[in-house]
Amino acid sequence: MAIVKMDKFNLLSFDSDRQSLLNSLQAFNYVHFNDLVKENDENYISEVRETQRLAEIDESLNKVNYAIDVIKDYTKDLPEELNDKVSDLSLEEVNRRGSNFTFDLIYEKLRNLVTKREKLVQNRDSLNQKQSELSPWQDIDVNMDKLYRSDRFFMETGTISSRFYEDLQKALVERNLDGTLVYKLSERDGNYYVVALSTNKEAENFSEILREFGFSRAKIAADSEVNNYLTDLSGQEDQINKEIQAVDNEIIDFKKYLEDLYIYQAYIINCRKKEASSENFLKTRQMNIIEGYVPSDKSEEFKADLNQILGDKYILDVIPAQKDDPNVPIILKNNKLVEPYENVVETYALPKYSELDPTGIIAPFYTIFTGFMIGDLGYGLLGVIAILLALKLKDFPKSTQKTLKLFLGISLSACVFGFIFGSVFGGIIDVPFGWIDTTTDINQLILISLIIGGFSLFFALGVKGYMAIRDGHFDGVIFDVLSWYMAVGGAIALVITKNPIAKYIMIAGMVMILLFAGRAIKSWPGRIASGAYELYGITSWIGDFVSFLRLMALVLSGGFVAYSVNLIVEMMAGSGIGGLIGGIIIFIVFQLFNMFLSYLSAYVHSLRLIYVEMFNKFYEGGGIKFREMVEDTNFVNIIRRGEK
Repeated sequence: MAIVKMDKFNLLSFDSDRQSLLNSLQAFNYVHFNDLVKENDENYISEVRETQRLAEIDESLNKVNYAIDVIKDYTKDLPEELNDKVSDLSLEEVNRRGSNFTFDLIYEKLRNLVTKREKLVQNRDSLNQKQSELSPWQDIDVNMDKLYRSDRFFMETGTISSRFYEDLQKALVERNLDGTLVYKLSERDGNYYVVALSTNKEAENFSEILREFGFSRAKIAADSEVNNYLTDLSGQEDQINKEIQAVDNEIIDFKKYLEDLYIYQAYIINCRKKEASSENFLKTRQMNIIEGYVPSDKSEEFKADLNQILGDKYILDVIPAQKDDPNVPIILKNNKLVEPYENVVETYALPKYSELDPTGIIAPFYTIFTGFMIGDLGYGLLGVIAILLALKLKDFPKSTQKTLKLFLGISLSACVFGFIFGSVFGGIIDVPFGWIDTTTDINQLILISLIIGGFSLFFALGVKGYMAIRDGHFDGVIFDVLSWYMAVGGAIALVITKNPIAKYIMIAGMVMILLFAGRAIKSWPGRIASGAYELYGITSWIGDFVSFLRLMALVLSGGFVAYSVNLIVEMMAGSGIGGLIGGIIIFIVFQLFNMFLSYLSAYVHSLRLIYVEMFNKFYEGGGIKFREMVEDTNFVNIIRRGEK
């Protein structure tokens, strides 16, 4: 449970050896480069830029991502499971399989199939549009194209609002246009589709009346009888659908390449990471200037790799990283039990190199906080079973595994507190255990929450004292830690016991804070002002204590929701078989929903208690994450050198 010790190195090597060096360092992996920047007056030095090479790699990455997305999109509804397992491969194996994979041929064929399908879909859509336009005229059994070109009479086809149709018919009668006819064929969206006929003699007057009543001309685009033409279009559509299905089957068949595509994707991503690393370098005409960090326990291995690849054609200087160096990258090293809680620390901020790794400190507190807030044995057991099954039945990326193991710890804690509270799905089952009833023992829950809060805050303050001792700042132990123990602890003891000794301890602590919290300031007025400001911070302790009441509030809210669901289920279960079935459905749905809310609330609010209430007592953060030269993907975990 510590921050990995680092060595800083400066390396000078020939530019001609850069590619071999990058390959070797990526295989080594545990090297972090500083981003070196050219000074304005350094005309003999330039920054390394690989713009064109990175653009080519990005293009390849976009292509493989496209191919994967297409295959997964076309196969998402298949009943059989896709090959989405996570592969554990060495970097050497990834590079070998990735470089030998004929991706360009596969991509070209897949892209052509997708383009062919898009054109077929466009043709089908065009046919559908034609069918939609012609369907109102489907009862016409003559060739309309010949009628349009006839000189013997006047004819128009089009639409008119159903509101004006009767008025149009009356107007034709009233104006004595006996040689006219408006025949309704069909109706759609409040419009009548009509054929309008008249003699050539009455055509002009007839056209004027049609315009007067909102007639909209629509020519029938068919070179034969409409119903026959529609039948032909339907046949064309069926043929296109068959062709689309055939193309779909060809695309779906590409699922056999999915595992190779995942490996190729990992290969491209790591090629990019390797090439991008060189942009941290500076160079002269012949030499590369490189600066960075390696873990101290891997320095000898680092030197051996350089000797092997560069021989004696390099200059290397390696020294232990300075404690106060802000550029030292951070690697957290914890045992398997504590490691999942690194996510909690990283979400807030990695520690600086001069700080300690807080993961082992916050792990038990975070576990207690979340378990207390969930506080149900049923929810905890469901969580444990679901996570263990998931880890057993499916492979996950390393980051996802860490998150699942974090929630496994939360679920186990929920089981413990559920046992203490005697709660199984909100009390649906009477159990012979449980020392605290969350529905009645409110005062006990408040007291326990405050005790947990007080212990957490005082422990965090003690960590600050440990760090002061570690760094040789013994005055900090007395004036920055002991003084607060006396002030806050004395105040608590005074409230509880009314003992005057507690009052004197509290006052002594406050005086120490007032006089010595600002001891770095030379002038006494400035020191007193700074001390007064620090002493005012005692009010924040009140807020910190009150914040821990959320432990009680959340376990109560989750418990009462579960209890309410159980009451509804009991009422429904007594009303026959239908009520029993309905009650079971309600129980499952709403208990699972309440479980989800309980876990989410516990996760978020416990983070707040860690970040706001505890971390501000001893933790600053702001460390830089160590950039490995190897990167895992969602479907490929790369086995680092030395890992099993």
